[in-house]
Amino acid sequence: MPRPTLFRFLVQERHWDNWVVFCGHFEEAARALAKEANAPRLASVTVARRTFDRWLAGDWYGRPHNDAARVLERLLGFPRTELFAPAPDVLEARKAVHDRGGLQASIAIGQRWPTSRLFLSAADDVADSWELTGRKVLDGTTSAVHFLPAVRRDDEVGLRHPDPAALARFLRQARRGLLVGVEEQDDDLRLYVIDSVNARKNLAASTSQAEGLALTAGHELDDLTYGILWSLVQLDDGLLADDQALDEEQQVLEAYLQLPRSAPSRMTLPMLTSVGARWLGSAFCAQHIQRRLDGASEAPLFWTREQTGEEAAAWLFFRHKIAYLQALRRHFGGAASPLSRTFCIPEAEVARTDRYERVLLFLAVALMEMYGIRVQVTARPEYSAVDGFVLVPGQRAIVANWVRTEALWMADTTTGRADLRSYHEAVSEAADQSLLQGNDPETRLRAMAGYLGLDWRWVTRRSRDVGECGVANLVRPRSRLISIDALDEVLRFLGSLAPDR
Repeated sequence: MPRPTLFRFLVQERHWDNWVVFCGHFEEAARALAKEANAPRLASVTVARRTFDRWLAGDWYGRPHNDAARVLERLLGFPRTELFAPAPDVLEARKAVHDRGGLQASIAIGQRWPTSRLFLSAADDVADSWELTGRKVLDGTTSAVHFLPAVRRDDEVGLRHPDPAALARFLRQARRGLLVGVEEQDDDLRLYVIDSVNARKNLAASTSQAEGLALTAGHELDDLTYGILWSLVQLDDGLLADDQALDEEQQVLEAYLQLPRSAPSRMTLPMLTSVGARWLGSAFCAQHIQRRLDGASEAPLFWTREQTGEEAAAWLFFRHKIAYLQALRRHFGGAASPLSRTFCIPEAEVARTDRYERVLLFLAVALMEMYGIRVQVTARPEYSAVDGFVLVPGQRAIVANWVRTEALWMADTTTGRADLRSYHEAVSEAADQSLLQGNDPETRLRAMAGYLGLDWRWVTRRSRDVGECGVANLVRPRSRLISIDALDEVLRFLGSLAPDR
Protein backbone atom coordinates (compact mmCIF):
# COMPACT_ATOMS: atom_id res chain seq x y z
CA MET A 1 0.00 0.00 0.00
CA PRO A 2 1.52 3.40 -0.98
CA ARG A 3 2.36 5.87 1.75
CA PRO A 4 -0.16 8.69 2.22
CA THR A 5 0.64 12.06 0.70
CA LEU A 6 1.64 15.12 2.67
CA PHE A 7 -1.72 16.65 1.67
CA ARG A 8 -3.56 13.82 3.38
CA PHE A 9 -1.39 14.10 6.50
CA LEU A 10 -1.95 17.84 6.78
CA VAL A 11 -5.73 17.86 6.32
CA GLN A 12 -6.14 14.97 8.76
CA GLU A 13 -3.90 16.70 11.30
CA ARG A 14 -6.10 19.81 11.05
CA HIS A 15 -9.33 17.74 11.13
CA TRP A 16 -10.24 19.09 7.66
CA ASP A 17 -10.73 15.65 6.07
CA ASN A 18 -14.43 16.38 5.61
CA TRP A 19 -15.24 18.03 2.25
CA VAL A 20 -17.54 20.66 3.76
CA VAL A 21 -15.04 21.63 6.43
CA PHE A 22 -12.16 21.72 3.94
CA CYS A 23 -14.09 23.89 1.48
CA GLY A 24 -14.66 26.54 4.12
CA HIS A 25 -10.92 26.91 4.71
CA PHE A 26 -10.08 26.61 1.01
CA GLU A 27 -12.52 29.34 -0.05
CA GLU A 28 -11.29 31.64 2.73
CA ALA A 29 -7.72 31.16 1.43
CA ALA A 30 -8.93 31.83 -2.12
CA ARG A 31 -10.44 35.17 -1.13
CA ALA A 32 -7.31 36.16 0.78
CA LEU A 33 -5.07 35.24 -2.16
CA ALA A 34 -7.31 37.15 -4.60
CA LYS A 35 -6.81 40.30 -2.54
CA GLU A 36 -3.06 39.77 -2.08
CA ALA A 37 -2.44 39.00 -5.78
CA ASN A 38 -4.94 41.59 -7.05
CA ALA A 39 -6.56 38.78 -9.04
CA PRO A 40 -10.35 38.82 -8.40
CA ARG A 41 -10.93 35.59 -10.33
CA LEU A 42 -9.16 33.62 -7.56
CA ALA A 43 -11.93 34.49 -5.10
CA SER A 44 -14.34 32.23 -7.01
CA VAL A 45 -12.11 29.11 -7.02
CA THR A 46 -13.85 26.17 -5.32
CA VAL A 47 -13.31 22.43 -4.90
CA ALA A 48 -15.86 19.82 -5.98
CA ARG A 49 -16.48 16.86 -3.71
CA ARG A 50 -15.12 14.39 -6.28
CA THR A 51 -11.98 16.51 -6.71
CA PHE A 52 -11.41 16.63 -2.95
CA ASP A 53 -11.83 12.85 -2.71
CA ARG A 54 -9.22 12.41 -5.44
CA TRP A 55 -6.79 14.74 -3.66
CA LEU A 56 -7.30 12.83 -0.43
CA ALA A 57 -6.75 9.50 -2.14
CA GLY A 58 -3.59 10.77 -3.86
CA ASP A 59 -5.02 10.13 -7.34
CA TRP A 60 -2.44 11.41 -9.83
CA TYR A 61 -5.07 12.40 -12.42
CA GLY A 62 -7.00 14.51 -9.93
CA ARG A 63 -4.15 16.74 -8.79
CA PRO A 64 -4.71 20.52 -8.83
CA HIS A 65 -3.48 22.84 -11.56
CA ASN A 66 -3.35 26.57 -12.18
CA ASP A 67 -5.55 28.63 -9.84
CA ALA A 68 -6.60 25.69 -7.65
CA ALA A 69 -2.95 24.79 -7.11
CA ARG A 70 -2.11 28.40 -6.15
CA VAL A 71 -4.89 28.49 -3.58
CA LEU A 72 -3.94 25.10 -2.15
CA GLU A 73 -0.31 26.17 -1.78
CA ARG A 74 -1.49 29.36 -0.05
CA LEU A 75 -3.68 27.33 2.32
CA LEU A 76 -1.19 24.62 3.33
CA GLY A 77 2.14 26.37 2.82
CA PHE A 78 3.80 23.73 0.60
CA PRO A 79 4.34 23.53 -3.20
CA ARG A 80 1.91 21.31 -5.11
CA THR A 81 4.67 18.86 -6.02
CA GLU A 82 5.43 18.26 -2.34
CA LEU A 83 1.81 18.12 -1.21
CA PHE A 84 1.16 15.14 -3.48
CA ALA A 85 4.43 13.30 -2.95
CA PRO A 86 4.66 10.50 -0.35
CA ALA A 87 4.85 12.25 2.99
CA PRO A 88 8.09 10.74 4.36
CA ASP A 89 9.97 11.67 1.16
CA VAL A 90 8.86 15.26 1.42
CA LEU A 91 9.67 15.42 5.10
CA GLU A 92 13.15 14.05 4.48
CA ALA A 93 13.72 16.89 2.05
CA ARG A 94 12.39 19.53 4.46
CA LYS A 95 13.68 18.50 7.87
CA ALA A 96 13.94 22.12 8.97
CA VAL A 97 10.16 22.45 8.68
CA HIS A 98 8.66 19.10 9.64
CA ASP A 99 10.45 15.88 10.37
CA ARG A 100 8.59 12.60 10.19
CA GLY A 101 8.31 12.21 13.97
CA GLY A 102 6.90 15.72 14.44
CA LEU A 103 4.23 15.23 11.82
CA GLN A 104 3.26 11.84 13.19
CA ALA A 105 3.19 13.21 16.74
CA SER A 106 0.92 16.09 15.73
CA ILE A 107 -1.54 13.66 14.18
CA ALA A 108 -1.33 11.27 17.14
CA ILE A 109 -2.00 14.02 19.69
CA GLY A 110 -5.06 15.18 17.76
CA GLN A 111 -6.37 11.63 17.56
CA ARG A 112 -5.74 10.75 21.22
CA TRP A 113 -7.11 13.96 22.70
CA PRO A 114 -9.97 15.66 20.83
CA THR A 115 -9.41 18.91 22.74
CA SER A 116 -6.03 19.30 21.00
CA ARG A 117 -5.21 20.57 17.54
CA LEU A 118 -1.71 21.07 16.22
CA PHE A 119 -0.84 23.34 13.33
CA LEU A 120 2.48 22.91 11.57
CA SER A 121 4.22 25.95 10.15
CA ALA A 122 5.69 26.01 6.66
CA ALA A 123 8.33 28.61 7.60
CA ASP A 124 11.64 27.97 9.34
CA ASP A 125 11.31 31.03 11.57
CA VAL A 126 7.68 30.46 12.65
CA ALA A 127 6.99 27.91 15.39
CA ASP A 128 4.39 25.20 15.13
CA SER A 129 1.40 25.75 17.42
CA TRP A 130 -0.63 23.58 19.79
CA GLU A 131 -4.21 24.68 20.38
CA LEU A 132 -5.93 23.45 23.55
CA THR A 133 -9.71 23.83 23.60
CA GLY A 134 -12.10 23.68 26.54
CA ARG A 135 -15.40 21.82 26.56
CA LYS A 136 -17.91 23.90 28.54
CA VAL A 137 -15.80 25.88 31.01
CA LEU A 138 -12.25 26.50 29.84
CA ASP A 139 -11.70 29.18 27.21
CA GLY A 140 -8.98 27.57 25.13
CA THR A 141 -5.46 28.81 24.41
CA THR A 142 -2.52 28.22 22.09
CA SER A 143 1.14 27.49 22.83
CA ALA A 144 4.10 27.18 20.54
CA VAL A 145 5.36 23.60 20.15
CA HIS A 146 8.63 22.08 18.97
CA PHE A 147 9.27 18.38 18.31
CA LEU A 148 12.48 16.52 19.13
CA PRO A 149 13.48 12.87 18.72
CA ALA A 150 13.41 10.93 22.01
CA VAL A 151 15.03 7.73 23.26
CA ARG A 152 13.97 6.02 26.50
CA ARG A 153 16.07 3.65 28.55
CA ASP A 154 14.26 2.32 31.62
CA ASP A 155 13.00 5.43 33.44
CA GLU A 156 15.34 7.89 31.74
CA VAL A 157 14.44 9.75 28.55
CA GLY A 158 16.81 11.66 26.31
CA LEU A 159 15.61 14.36 23.90
CA ARG A 160 18.12 15.04 21.14
CA HIS A 161 18.27 18.39 19.34
CA PRO A 162 19.57 17.79 15.80
CA ASP A 163 19.34 21.54 15.10
CA PRO A 164 20.60 23.41 18.23
CA ALA A 165 20.14 26.81 16.55
CA ALA A 166 16.44 26.13 15.85
CA LEU A 167 15.93 24.93 19.42
CA ALA A 168 17.68 28.02 20.80
CA ARG A 169 15.38 30.28 18.75
CA PHE A 170 12.35 28.42 20.04
CA LEU A 171 13.41 28.59 23.69
CA ARG A 172 14.47 32.23 23.61
CA GLN A 173 11.00 33.69 23.12
CA ALA A 174 8.91 34.91 26.07
CA ARG A 175 5.67 33.20 25.00
CA ARG A 176 4.77 29.80 26.41
CA GLY A 177 6.40 26.99 24.52
CA LEU A 178 6.16 23.20 24.83
CA LEU A 179 8.77 20.68 23.71
CA VAL A 180 7.43 17.27 22.72
CA GLY A 181 9.81 14.33 22.56
CA VAL A 182 8.82 11.71 20.02
CA GLU A 183 9.90 8.09 20.34
CA GLU A 184 8.82 5.86 17.45
CA GLN A 185 7.91 2.33 18.47
CA ASP A 186 6.94 0.18 15.50
CA ASP A 187 3.47 1.47 14.60
CA ASP A 188 3.06 3.51 17.78
CA LEU A 189 4.52 6.65 19.30
CA ARG A 190 5.59 7.40 22.84
CA LEU A 191 5.50 11.11 23.65
CA TYR A 192 7.14 13.23 26.36
CA VAL A 193 6.53 16.87 27.28
CA ILE A 194 8.41 19.72 28.96
CA ASP A 195 7.87 23.47 28.71
CA SER A 196 10.38 26.06 27.51
CA VAL A 197 11.22 27.38 30.98
CA ASN A 198 12.19 23.93 32.22
CA ALA A 199 14.00 23.11 28.99
CA ARG A 200 16.20 26.20 29.40
CA LYS A 201 16.88 25.24 33.01
CA ASN A 202 17.62 21.64 31.98
CA LEU A 203 20.07 22.66 29.28
CA ALA A 204 21.80 25.18 31.55
CA ALA A 205 22.41 22.43 34.11
CA SER A 206 23.74 19.98 31.49
CA THR A 207 27.48 19.43 31.40
CA SER A 208 27.38 18.98 27.65
CA GLN A 209 24.91 20.65 25.29
CA ALA A 210 25.46 17.77 22.88
CA GLU A 211 23.82 15.40 25.37
CA GLY A 212 20.43 17.04 24.79
CA LEU A 213 17.65 17.16 27.37
CA ALA A 214 17.43 14.52 30.09
CA LEU A 215 13.91 13.74 31.35
CA THR A 216 12.30 11.17 33.63
CA ALA A 217 9.34 8.83 33.16
CA GLY A 218 7.11 11.46 34.75
CA HIS A 219 7.34 13.52 31.54
CA GLU A 220 5.52 10.91 29.45
CA LEU A 221 2.47 12.44 27.76
CA ASP A 222 -0.52 10.26 28.61
CA ASP A 223 -4.01 10.86 29.99
CA LEU A 224 -2.66 11.92 33.40
CA THR A 225 -0.09 14.44 32.19
CA TYR A 226 -2.28 15.61 29.31
CA GLY A 227 -5.15 16.30 31.71
CA ILE A 228 -2.84 18.32 33.96
CA LEU A 229 -1.34 20.24 31.05
CA TRP A 230 -4.74 20.80 29.38
CA SER A 231 -6.33 22.30 32.48
CA LEU A 232 -3.31 24.09 33.97
CA VAL A 233 -2.31 25.93 30.79
CA GLN A 234 -5.85 27.09 30.07
CA LEU A 235 -6.49 28.22 33.65
CA ASP A 236 -3.09 29.91 33.80
CA ASP A 237 -3.48 31.79 30.52
CA GLY A 238 -7.05 32.83 31.35
CA LEU A 239 -5.97 34.31 34.68
CA LEU A 240 -3.00 36.07 33.08
CA ALA A 241 -5.37 37.63 30.54
CA ASP A 242 -7.52 38.97 33.40
CA ASP A 243 -4.76 39.78 35.88
CA GLN A 244 -5.29 43.54 36.09
CA ALA A 245 -9.09 43.33 36.03
CA LEU A 246 -9.16 40.72 38.80
CA ASP A 247 -6.80 42.78 40.92
CA GLU A 248 -9.12 45.77 40.61
CA GLU A 249 -12.24 43.71 41.39
CA GLN A 250 -10.81 42.41 44.67
CA GLN A 251 -12.05 45.61 46.31
CA VAL A 252 -15.59 44.95 45.07
CA LEU A 253 -15.73 41.56 46.79
CA GLU A 254 -15.60 43.14 50.22
CA ALA A 255 -18.72 45.19 49.52
CA TYR A 256 -20.64 42.12 48.38
CA LEU A 257 -19.50 40.12 51.41
CA GLN A 258 -21.37 42.56 53.65
CA LEU A 259 -24.68 41.72 51.93
CA PRO A 260 -26.90 38.88 53.22
CA ARG A 261 -27.35 37.58 49.67
CA SER A 262 -25.97 38.42 46.22
CA ALA A 263 -25.99 37.17 42.63
CA PRO A 264 -24.21 39.65 40.34
CA SER A 265 -24.65 39.07 36.62
CA ARG A 266 -21.74 38.05 34.42
CA MET A 267 -22.61 41.09 32.32
CA THR A 268 -21.39 43.37 35.09
CA LEU A 269 -17.86 42.28 34.11
CA PRO A 270 -18.15 41.36 30.43
CA MET A 271 -14.41 41.79 29.83
CA LEU A 272 -13.51 38.76 31.95
CA THR A 273 -12.68 35.43 30.38
CA SER A 274 -14.71 32.45 31.54
CA VAL A 275 -11.73 31.38 33.67
CA GLY A 276 -11.42 34.83 35.22
CA ALA A 277 -15.13 34.95 36.03
CA ARG A 278 -14.96 31.49 37.61
CA TRP A 279 -11.95 32.48 39.68
CA LEU A 280 -13.79 35.55 40.97
CA GLY A 281 -16.90 33.50 41.80
CA SER A 282 -14.85 30.84 43.54
CA ALA A 283 -12.86 33.39 45.55
CA PHE A 284 -16.03 35.13 46.69
CA CYS A 285 -17.79 31.89 47.66
CA ALA A 286 -14.81 30.72 49.71
CA GLN A 287 -14.81 33.95 51.72
CA HIS A 288 -18.61 33.98 52.00
CA ILE A 289 -18.56 30.47 53.51
CA GLN A 290 -15.64 31.03 55.88
CA ARG A 291 -17.13 34.21 57.36
CA ARG A 292 -20.44 32.49 58.02
CA LEU A 293 -18.88 29.42 59.64
CA ASP A 294 -17.71 31.42 62.63
CA GLY A 295 -19.23 29.98 65.77
CA ALA A 296 -20.10 26.61 64.23
CA SER A 297 -19.91 24.10 67.08
CA GLU A 298 -19.59 20.95 64.97
CA ALA A 299 -18.17 19.95 61.60
CA PRO A 300 -20.35 21.30 58.77
CA LEU A 301 -21.55 19.19 55.83
CA PHE A 302 -20.49 20.34 52.36
CA TRP A 303 -22.28 19.82 49.02
CA THR A 304 -20.43 20.72 45.83
CA ARG A 305 -21.66 21.10 42.23
CA GLU A 306 -18.61 19.99 40.22
CA GLN A 307 -19.43 16.99 38.04
CA THR A 308 -16.57 16.87 35.52
CA GLY A 309 -12.81 17.17 35.55
CA GLU A 310 -13.04 20.47 33.68
CA GLU A 311 -15.16 21.91 36.50
CA ALA A 312 -13.18 20.27 39.31
CA ALA A 313 -9.72 21.34 38.06
CA ALA A 314 -10.04 24.61 39.98
CA TRP A 315 -9.64 22.65 43.24
CA LEU A 316 -6.24 21.48 42.07
CA PHE A 317 -4.83 24.84 40.93
CA PHE A 318 -6.59 27.92 42.38
CA ARG A 319 -4.38 29.10 45.23
CA HIS A 320 -7.29 30.41 47.30
CA LYS A 321 -9.13 27.07 47.14
CA ILE A 322 -6.19 25.22 48.61
CA ALA A 323 -5.94 27.84 51.38
CA TYR A 324 -9.67 27.40 51.98
CA LEU A 325 -9.37 23.61 52.38
CA GLN A 326 -6.39 24.01 54.69
CA ALA A 327 -8.27 26.52 56.85
CA LEU A 328 -11.23 24.14 57.16
CA ARG A 329 -8.89 21.33 58.21
CA ARG A 330 -7.32 23.51 60.90
CA HIS A 331 -10.67 24.73 62.17
CA PHE A 332 -12.57 21.44 62.23
CA GLY A 333 -9.80 18.83 62.27
CA GLY A 334 -10.47 17.97 65.90
CA ALA A 335 -14.26 17.75 65.60
CA ALA A 336 -16.04 14.60 66.78
CA SER A 337 -17.29 13.83 63.28
CA PRO A 338 -15.07 14.25 60.20
CA LEU A 339 -15.63 16.82 57.50
CA SER A 340 -17.54 15.46 54.50
CA ARG A 341 -18.18 16.70 50.99
CA THR A 342 -20.82 15.33 48.64
CA PHE A 343 -20.50 15.27 44.86
CA CYS A 344 -23.34 14.51 42.46
CA ILE A 345 -21.78 12.78 39.44
CA PRO A 346 -24.41 11.08 37.24
CA GLU A 347 -23.35 8.16 35.06
CA ALA A 348 -24.25 10.15 31.94
CA GLU A 349 -21.64 12.79 32.83
CA VAL A 350 -18.99 10.12 33.32
CA ALA A 351 -19.86 8.59 29.95
CA ARG A 352 -19.60 11.96 28.20
CA THR A 353 -16.04 12.70 29.30
CA ASP A 354 -12.73 11.30 28.10
CA ARG A 355 -10.33 9.52 30.42
CA TYR A 356 -7.95 12.47 30.82
CA GLU A 357 -10.83 14.56 32.20
CA ARG A 358 -12.01 11.79 34.50
CA VAL A 359 -8.46 11.66 35.87
CA LEU A 360 -8.77 15.33 36.87
CA LEU A 361 -12.02 14.63 38.71
CA PHE A 362 -10.38 11.70 40.47
CA LEU A 363 -7.44 13.88 41.54
CA ALA A 364 -9.83 16.48 42.99
CA VAL A 365 -11.60 13.79 45.06
CA ALA A 366 -8.22 12.41 46.18
CA LEU A 367 -7.24 15.93 47.26
CA MET A 368 -10.28 16.10 49.55
CA GLU A 369 -9.53 12.70 51.05
CA MET A 370 -5.89 13.63 51.58
CA TYR A 371 -7.04 16.66 53.59
CA GLY A 372 -9.20 14.48 55.82
CA ILE A 373 -12.50 15.24 54.07
CA ARG A 374 -14.64 12.17 53.56
CA VAL A 375 -16.06 12.25 50.05
CA GLN A 376 -19.53 10.96 49.21
CA VAL A 377 -20.73 10.51 45.63
CA THR A 378 -24.30 10.14 44.48
CA ALA A 379 -25.10 9.26 40.88
CA ARG A 380 -28.74 10.36 41.03
CA PRO A 381 -29.17 12.98 38.26
CA GLU A 382 -32.05 14.73 40.05
CA TYR A 383 -29.52 16.04 42.57
CA SER A 384 -27.64 17.93 39.83
CA ALA A 385 -29.79 21.00 40.41
CA VAL A 386 -29.10 21.15 44.17
CA ASP A 387 -27.33 24.32 45.24
CA GLY A 388 -23.75 24.21 46.38
CA PHE A 389 -24.14 24.61 50.12
CA VAL A 390 -22.60 24.16 53.56
CA LEU A 391 -24.93 22.86 56.26
CA VAL A 392 -24.28 23.64 59.92
CA PRO A 393 -26.74 21.07 61.36
CA GLY A 394 -29.59 22.63 63.25
CA GLN A 395 -28.29 26.17 62.75
CA ARG A 396 -28.00 27.41 59.16
CA ALA A 397 -27.25 26.58 55.54
CA ILE A 398 -24.79 28.69 53.60
CA VAL A 399 -25.57 28.69 49.88
CA ALA A 400 -22.62 29.34 47.55
CA ASN A 401 -22.87 28.61 43.82
CA TRP A 402 -20.34 29.51 41.17
CA VAL A 403 -20.49 26.34 39.07
CA ARG A 404 -23.10 26.02 36.31
CA THR A 405 -24.76 29.35 37.03
CA GLU A 406 -25.36 32.36 34.77
CA ALA A 407 -24.33 34.71 37.59
CA LEU A 408 -20.77 35.32 38.75
CA TRP A 409 -21.94 33.64 41.95
CA MET A 410 -25.12 33.02 43.90
CA ALA A 411 -24.74 33.42 47.66
CA ASP A 412 -27.24 33.32 50.51
CA THR A 413 -27.69 32.13 54.09
CA THR A 414 -30.87 30.53 55.39
CA THR A 415 -32.06 29.44 58.83
CA GLY A 416 -35.54 28.35 57.74
CA ARG A 417 -36.50 24.96 59.17
CA ALA A 418 -37.89 23.70 55.87
CA ASP A 419 -34.71 24.66 54.03
CA LEU A 420 -32.46 23.07 56.65
CA ARG A 421 -34.52 19.89 56.59
CA SER A 422 -34.34 19.73 52.78
CA TYR A 423 -30.56 20.15 52.73
CA HIS A 424 -30.09 17.63 55.53
CA GLU A 425 -32.21 15.04 53.70
CA ALA A 426 -30.13 15.49 50.54
CA VAL A 427 -26.87 14.92 52.43
CA SER A 428 -28.27 11.95 54.37
CA GLU A 429 -29.62 10.20 51.28
CA ALA A 430 -26.35 10.79 49.40
CA ALA A 431 -24.39 9.36 52.35
CA ASP A 432 -26.61 6.27 52.56
CA GLN A 433 -26.35 5.63 48.81
CA SER A 434 -22.78 6.84 48.28
CA LEU A 435 -20.78 5.00 45.66
CA LEU A 436 -17.71 5.39 47.86
CA GLN A 437 -18.22 3.04 50.76
CA GLY A 438 -15.34 2.13 53.05
CA ASN A 439 -13.73 3.21 56.29
CA ASP A 440 -10.45 4.52 54.87
CA PRO A 441 -9.42 6.84 52.01
CA GLU A 442 -7.77 4.11 49.94
CA THR A 443 -10.93 1.98 49.87
CA ARG A 444 -13.06 4.95 48.88
CA LEU A 445 -10.58 6.10 46.23
CA ARG A 446 -10.44 2.62 44.73
CA ALA A 447 -14.23 2.76 44.44
CA MET A 448 -14.00 6.20 42.82
CA ALA A 449 -11.44 4.99 40.30
CA GLY A 450 -13.71 2.06 39.46
CA TYR A 451 -16.73 4.30 38.95
CA LEU A 452 -14.74 6.57 36.63
CA GLY A 453 -13.32 3.64 34.66
CA LEU A 454 -9.72 4.26 35.74
CA ASP A 455 -7.30 1.40 36.26
CA TRP A 456 -6.09 1.65 39.87
CA ARG A 457 -2.61 0.29 39.19
CA TRP A 458 -2.09 2.68 36.27
CA VAL A 459 -3.38 5.83 37.95
CA THR A 460 -1.40 5.31 41.17
CA ARG A 461 1.80 4.29 39.39
CA ARG A 462 1.64 7.27 37.05
CA SER A 463 0.78 9.57 39.95
CA ARG A 464 3.94 8.33 41.66
CA ASP A 465 6.03 9.02 38.52
CA VAL A 466 4.69 12.55 38.08
CA GLY A 467 4.76 13.26 41.82
CA GLU A 468 8.44 12.31 42.00
CA CYS A 469 9.18 14.45 38.95
CA GLY A 470 7.10 17.42 40.18
CA VAL A 471 4.50 19.16 38.03
CA ALA A 472 6.61 22.34 37.97
CA ASN A 473 9.31 20.39 36.13
CA LEU A 474 6.84 19.56 33.35
CA VAL A 475 5.02 22.87 32.99
CA ARG A 476 5.32 25.93 35.21
CA PRO A 477 2.36 28.19 35.96
CA ARG A 478 2.94 31.89 35.39
CA SER A 479 -0.02 33.41 37.20
CA ARG A 480 0.37 34.35 40.87
CA LEU A 481 -3.16 33.04 41.42
CA ILE A 482 -2.15 29.46 40.56
CA SER A 483 -0.41 26.96 42.83
CA ILE A 484 0.66 23.41 42.06
CA ASP A 485 1.94 22.51 45.53
CA ALA A 486 -1.25 20.68 46.52
CA LEU A 487 -1.34 18.80 43.21
CA ASP A 488 2.20 17.54 43.78
CA GLU A 489 1.18 16.53 47.28
CA VAL A 490 -1.87 14.57 46.11
CA LEU A 491 0.14 12.87 43.35
CA ARG A 492 2.66 11.67 45.92
CA PHE A 493 -0.20 10.61 48.20
CA LEU A 494 -1.71 8.48 45.44
CA GLY A 495 1.75 7.20 44.49
CA SER A 496 2.19 5.89 48.02
CA LEU A 497 -0.88 3.70 47.39
CA ALA A 498 0.55 2.11 44.22
CA PRO A 499 0.32 -1.70 44.47
CA ASP A 500 4.00 -2.23 43.56
CA ARG A 501 5.27 -0.16 46.47
